[in-house]
Amino acid sequence: MKYIITVIIILLTSLTPSEASDLKEAKDIYKQAVEEYKEGNFRQAYELFNNLIDRGYSSFSLYYNTGNAAFKTGEIPSAILNYEKSLLLKPFNEDARYNLEIAKTYTVDKLEVIPEIFFIDWFRILSLTLRANQWAVGALFFFTVSVILLAVFLFSARYRIKKLSFAGALILFILFLFALGLGLTNRSLTANNNEAIIFEPVVTGSSSPGTGGNELFVIHEGTKVEILDKLGDWFEISLSDGTIGWIPADNAKKIIP
Repeated sequence: MKYIITVIIILLTSLTPSEASDLKEAKDIYKQAVEEYKEGNFRQAYELFNNLIDRGYSSFSLYYNTGNAAFKTGEIPSAILNYEKSLLLKPFNEDARYNLEIAKTYTVDKLEVIPEIFFIDWFRILSLTLRANQWAVGALFFFTVSVILLAVFLFSARYRIKKLSFAGALILFILFLFALGLGLTNRSLTANNNEAIIFEPVVTGSSSPGTGGNELFVIHEGTKVEILDKLGDWFEISLSDGTIGWIPADNAKKIIP
């Protein structure tokens, strides 16, 4: 069965010889990075994992292992960044979530977090269990079947069938809205994610972009922020406690570039 699935994947992707060669090279680099990590050569492992990310490769294991290697080398902002990336792919992974919390203890800023309603947080996490296009397919399926059941309700002459078809149509339409919401939330958290990690040791937030603004706050590397706007080489950011200010754009790296 595993062999059949592998063959299907190969047929669907239709790799050219050049792409197949690149993929083999990437796998070799990944294996080398894992060996370097096992031998305690964390800096070498970190650089090899980062090389794959720079090439455009993306997976939970790659981000998670990059985060581990970064943590071992003292690159706390990079560790946090990669753990955050990994959790966008596997939000329920306890190891990545635990390691992220450990890495956060090494940051200077302990900002107050504005609490959210618990079910909103769970809705966001649930949305990441599937990809946005998978939620979209599910939503389309629920909508199509609900329309069919609604048609049965409208044209059937039997009371029992009308009752069951109406109830089924209503339930499936609710599921359609639920799946649609999860898909849109997933896209917001992945493709349209505006969160970033501070990479400079000390960053001063100003009231306006440029050097003429008043200093509003000071934050440090590893702090997670939300990017609200960009003007030239400056980001307008929001901190977890609601504070807003402008910082140089090169002081932060977006979780999703």
